[in-house]
Amino acid sequence: MYKTRIMEKSSVLESFHYVPAAGWTRTAFSVLRAGKVAAARDYRIERAFHPGQDILYCVSGRGHVETLGQRLEVRANQLAWMANEAPHVHCADPDDPWTLLWFRLDGPDPAILRRKLFGEGMPRTIFAEAASPAPWFERLFAALRRRDAGIDLRLNQLVAEFLLMVDRAVNGAGHDDLPGPLASALEAMRADPGFAWTAADLAEATGLGASQVRRLFQKHLRTSPHQWLMRERLMQAQSMLVQGDQPLAEVAEACGFCDVYHFGREFKRSVGISPAAWRRSELSAPG
Repeated sequence: MYKTRIMEKSSVLESFHYVPAAGWTRTAFSVLRAGKVAAARDYRIERAFHPGQDILYCVSGRGHVETLGQRLEVRANQLAWMANEAPHVHCADPDDPWTLLWFRLDGPDPAILRRKLFGEGMPRTIFAEAASPAPWFERLFAALRRRDAGIDLRLNQLVAEFLLMVDRAVNGAGHDDLPGPLASALEAMRADPGFAWTAADLAEATGLGASQVRRLFQKHLRTSPHQWLMRERLMQAQSMLVQGDQPLAEVAEACGFCDVYHFGREFKRSVGISPAAWRRSELSAPG
């Protein structure tokens, strides 16, 4: 359900529609719509829900976005990510209507991408002028204009490039260089993933308070210390499963799981099959 109210004429400068190959968005990402609009004073779009995720980049002027129960002002060089699975609105500021570049992303679960980038925070970021996504939009428009034989793969590639751009904008150009305390925590946890690593242990390893450690993990890795450590333990377990013949109970203990049942439950939840079945499938010689 949606309704569009435009009291004055808006100018649609670019408009593209695309229908991905059958089944494509079950396994990869695509762009269903994209364009550029110079909004009129009363430009407003309001929906209860809609497929995909709408991503808006303000070129000039300003407007407002309502998504996830938040009302966000969006100005020039700012990007807002709309949670289309919930009620959402975007509208121009009547005193300074915006010009927008925008596209609709769809795929297996595009909301996961939003949460990966923004966590539970506001789905909005600002781009430095030198890092503007405008050239990326031009490449997107060119691909949608040509619609060559490889367009589904090309759109998936463009989406990946866009996500990396947003990630840099959210975290800063040098975010690959993690803060010293966080880097120290990761190094210590990787060296001994079987250790319990309580909040007190991490505080001692970093010299920070437990709440500060949690904030660092959320800001730079968009996960909690526990979730990060669980993934490290599972990756260590996978290495042990294929590099040796230890019983599952020994692998579980070495990787910090309280028992083989806990290990099996967490492994299957993340990987999709049991540790024993995974080991057999990885070690089976081709027929």
